[in-house]
Amino acid sequence: MSIAVFYAPNAKDSSYLSEEESFHAIRVLRLKVGVLIHLLDGKGSKFSTKISAIEGKKVAFGNLDLIESEPKPSYTIHLYVAPTKQMERMEWMVEKCGEFGIHGIHFFASKNSERKEIKLQRLEKTAISALKQSKNLYLPKITGLHTFKDVVAKEGEEKLFAFISNPPVGVLSKTATKKANYHVLVGPEGDFTEQESAELKKNKWKPFSLGKSILRTETAGIAVCHGLHILNID
Repeated sequence: MSIAVFYAPNAKDSSYLSEEESFHAIRVLRLKVGVLIHLLDGKGSKFSTKISAIEGKKVAFGNLDLIESEPKPSYTIHLYVAPTKQMERMEWMVEKCGEFGIHGIHFFASKNSERKEIKLQRLEKTAISALKQSKNLYLPKITGLHTFKDVVAKEGEEKLFAFISNPPVGVLSKTATKKANYHVLVGPEGDFTEQESAELKKNKWKPFSLGKSILRTETAGIAVCHGLHILNID
């Protein structure tokens, strides 16, 4: 039987699972006192412990044993996305990028954006679920909704943006450098306007192509995440 995994960002400072994680342990998995469980703090550590008590709707756990620790990565991927009209597609993207091990997903509004607001709580829950499923040790940071102006002015080590052009620009694997802190923009399905593209280039964002196919926004986001991970495999 596999060991149940829970998200506990304050595991070192608290001896209780959150209300939501407690509900999952008691009502869904029907775990009992004495059962061995694993905790992920989302900050690079994985712990082993046992359920020490069930106090109403709260699950308490005992002493922690550090069983896995991961140093900060040699590269980071922060994806900036103009959200689609259907929120479910953004949740799917967050889930898949979370499974790959992305470090940050941020949303912004551009001229052709289809959505002007973001429900971060739903996306954060999706990211936590992906963390537990994939056994990754770092929970991605999710923020939004930023203005295009603020994103363009952002300082970064490696700034890239997906660009549909004819003739096409270079592909991601030949545009990005290895072992960098990446900030990558994926625009709306109507693409960036000419003015927006010009602003990005002016502010030292490098355009790249994801190939001939015109991808949906969420597909492009996942392709970027996976492509940069592959680029950095030693």
